[in-house]
Amino acid sequence: MNARVLFLAVFSFFAVCSAISAVDLDVQHALVVYDPKLNDLNDTETVSTEVNQLLNNLNDNYKVTLKTYDDEDIKLFFDDALRYDHLVLLPSSKKGIAAKSGLSQHQLLDYINGNGNILVVGGVSAVLPDAIRVFLNEIGIYPSPKNFKLTDHFHSTPEGKVELDSTTNLIPNRIVKTLSVKEYEGSAALVNNNEHIFPIIKGSPTSFTAKSAVEAIEQDATWTFGEQGFLAVGFQALNNARLAWVGSEALLAEAGLYKWTFQQQNVLKLQFVEHFKEDTPLDINPTLYRIKDQSIYVIGVSELVDGKWVPYEVLEEEDQLQLAFKMLDPYQRLNLLPLGFVSSTKESEQLDAFAYFANFTVPDHHGMFTFELDYKRTGLSYLSDAKIVTVRHLANDEFKRSWDITNSWLYVASAFLVAVAWFLFVVNYIYVSKTDLKKKNI
Repeated sequence: MNARVLFLAVFSFFAVCSAISAVDLDVQHALVVYDPKLNDLNDTETVSTEVNQLLNNLNDNYKVTLKTYDDEDIKLFFDDALRYDHLVLLPSSKKGIAAKSGLSQHQLLDYINGNGNILVVGGVSAVLPDAIRVFLNEIGIYPSPKNFKLTDHFHSTPEGKVELDSTTNLIPNRIVKTLSVKEYEGSAALVNNNEHIFPIIKGSPTSFTAKSAVEAIEQDATWTFGEQGFLAVGFQALNNARLAWVGSEALLAEAGLYKWTFQQQNVLKLQFVEHFKEDTPLDINPTLYRIKDQSIYVIGVSELVDGKWVPYEVLEEEDQLQLAFKMLDPYQRLNLLPLGFVSSTKESEQLDAFAYFANFTVPDHHGMFTFELDYKRTGLSYLSDAKIVTVRHLANDEFKRSWDITNSWLYVASAFLVAVAWFLFVVNYIYVSKTDLKKKNI
């Protein structure tokens, strides 16, 4: 009896642990690293409204862990797996931190390569720890040093804050449509020509970033001039990991910035990818095609909106999806045409995807070809898919016969006429032109 009770207790324990693990796998984790001298997150009354807004969003969607830069036990990985899906680095008061091993340059790069998302917040009186600054520099973002402040004598308030407006400062993008922040006190950053970096908010043409205590503009005391200084910058890696840098906590009022960073918006998903021959539509994704076959390629795309997958419909010409049917170079490059709203699965009746298709003729060239979809648009997650097929030439019994080729009719008719003429000639020679010849006596 005791053994049975013990068995049931052990069984129940493991069942509960399995259930907890299963639930925990569905929950994303976020790590917020802060400096209590600048932001004491344990006392929300002393924290700015914008930081509280960020924390509320994190608590509503993720399991949040708070750690300071002085925590030596910060670890972003458990073996090779990410401990946290999202990382927030709030401003620090000093370059040297105790958590330098857990937040080293290489750890942060591995974190991005592991599909982790990072939000970095700067400030005038704050400083980035050395490893974080080197990490941003390697990506191509160069924030201004400590005590460097964005200034604009032509567009500023009496308190010395820079005035912002959507027309002058907002770069057209999919993340922030209009600026709700009207006054800015913070730093700016330079960026390089990395194609995966895109500025979101820029300085005005009359702005500059210089040391706060310096009255005159000097080369050594100035970081940016005019529109080359950026207040918010986004970066998206090829694996769709995202990073955003903002030059002040005030920009956290733009919810789109951190929602984009945490993959809460502007996320696309390929629900299905299919191709088939026009004459055999039930044979989905065949691996063998014949030259000059008619092929149909169909995909379904969804976008994440408010936590739900909805159809992604292309409305602008520059956002067209394209298919490349390529060997080494594309033999066909086609815009995908809209097909309509569809369901992502056969079992569901919910129209949660938008279908696109292309109908084309397989090139008259045999070899290994690839159906390639490579969709990269700034601010949207990348879509990539490749399906390799074999294209063969015609078999011996698949070539057209001579009478099926119109150009050959002249030659067939000529051969037939020659045969008929030969037959008539033979008949004429044997039966028609032969007569009895009488011998003449001399």
